[in-house]
Amino acid sequence: MPILVTGACGFIGAWTVRRLLELGERVVLTDVSGDLSRLRYVVDGADRLPFVRGDIVDEGFIENIVRNYGVDAIIHLAAFQIPQCRADPVRGALVNVIGTLRVFEAAKKNRDIVRRVVYASSAAVFGPPELYGEGPVPVNAPLKPTTHYGAYKVCNELTANAYWHESGIPSVGLRPQVVYGYGRDVGVTSDASRAIKAAIARRPYRIRFGGLIDMQYVEDVAHLFAISAIKDFDGARVYNVRGDVISVAELVKIIEEATGVSGLITFEDKPLPIPAYLDDSETEKDLGPLKKTPAREGVAKTAEFFLGLLRRGELDLSDLT
Repeated sequence: MPILVTGACGFIGAWTVRRLLELGERVVLTDVSGDLSRLRYVVDGADRLPFVRGDIVDEGFIENIVRNYGVDAIIHLAAFQIPQCRADPVRGALVNVIGTLRVFEAAKKNRDIVRRVVYASSAAVFGPPELYGEGPVPVNAPLKPTTHYGAYKVCNELTANAYWHESGIPSVGLRPQVVYGYGRDVGVTSDASRAIKAAIARRPYRIRFGGLIDMQYVEDVAHLFAISAIKDFDGARVYNVRGDVISVAELVKIIEEATGVSGLITFEDKPLPIPAYLDDSETEKDLGPLKKTPAREGVAKTAEFFLGLLRRGELDLSDLT
């Protein structure tokens, strides 16, 4: 039975599809966009995979896919990012909150075949770092987001908990922070990936934040989403995601080393309003062993990917303008 991936044309979606296939799973994909370019670069034979285009907000859309394809589990990645939610909070809530409710309702109405729902939460559910003191922030720390996006993610975590207690639907929510790699071009934290691309293209780029960040290579995060859908757990579980915590100043140096370019990448000395150090001990216990690609290795892999596209004349630079 296949695993349904929503937002499959997106950044994490494409890499999650690739990981599922590597693990021998069958998939069915959906996205409001018909642009398969990320998928084609990341997944061999992407055009041959079952794909249903549509809006998760539409009543009955997800339910029909689940019934028609006999879906075993749902990995829900379709969402607006922080800038989109800030620009249009109502539409952001429709996509991020109502869309998630549609997914859980589809699972509820097809409880005989759907084992679980896995969804993307975010480290943005937490408030500014100064609220939490020193040391890694535990998974059950108070949630005090400062963005609409973070508030919607909190709502989704509570929604998942309600569906477990009222309908017995198991779920896993994952809280990544700065996920980077080929295909990341939307959202504030996409600046890490854009900076690597800009260096490869020999263009100046200014990262819009500074301070400490948790660099999480996309293949590591995709594996977490894939394995969360395959393993059998009960309850409404939420996990912190942890990668390689470095400063943005260190990131700039790593990019310069990986690309041989210096002086083009700068940054603003303004920390992100979320903590960088998250405690992922529960994640390791339940989903491990975890691969945490060092930032130097992940940046080099991403730079190599971009360089290959540049040499073929296929590197899209539209997000750098």
